[in-house]
Amino acid sequence: MFSSFDWTVFLPGLILLIASIDDLRSRKIHNKLILFLLPFVLIAVALLKGLGGLFSGAISALLAVIVGVPLTLARVIGGGDLKLLVLLALTVDWFTLIDIFVYSLPWALLLGLFKMALDRKIKNFFFNLVFLFKQRGAQGLKLHSIPFSFTLFMGWLSFLTLKGLNYSFVESF
Repeated sequence: MFSSFDWTVFLPGLILLIASIDDLRSRKIHNKLILFLLPFVLIAVALLKGLGGLFSGAISALLAVIVGVPLTLARVIGGGDLKLLVLLALTVDWFTLIDIFVYSLPWALLLGLFKMALDRKIKNFFFNLVFLFKQRGAQGLKLHSIPFSFTLFMGWLSFLTLKGLNYSFVESF
């Protein structure tokens, strides 16, 4: 466990947990929640990491926008997920952001398969695979959605587990 409490580890986890609860309850991440958390995140980052941390967070947020906007336009993630990703990016360096995003992808697959199994729609998964190979396009797919905030939260927990619980913010610059 932590030798001493580390807010730089707690803050991203808390943001993701709060957003996951909101997303799981209502199937969306509300703008009010993001706007409520934003000033707290900026103040916390400034206090915990100083101006260097704010600059590093801004670089991470820019990366989140560069990666997230095409995914949002392709309807892979929702607009709330994009805003959450940018908010999360403010709290971590860009290396960590990439790790969290990559670690969240297997969780998204597992959650999606689990949801399809519960909804008895596993055949849609195979239909979509065959359709993609034959048509090479997304038109006509039978899609479903999962709460990506939860997969980001699981990606964060996986990151902490794989990096060890002694992770602490390392400024990129």
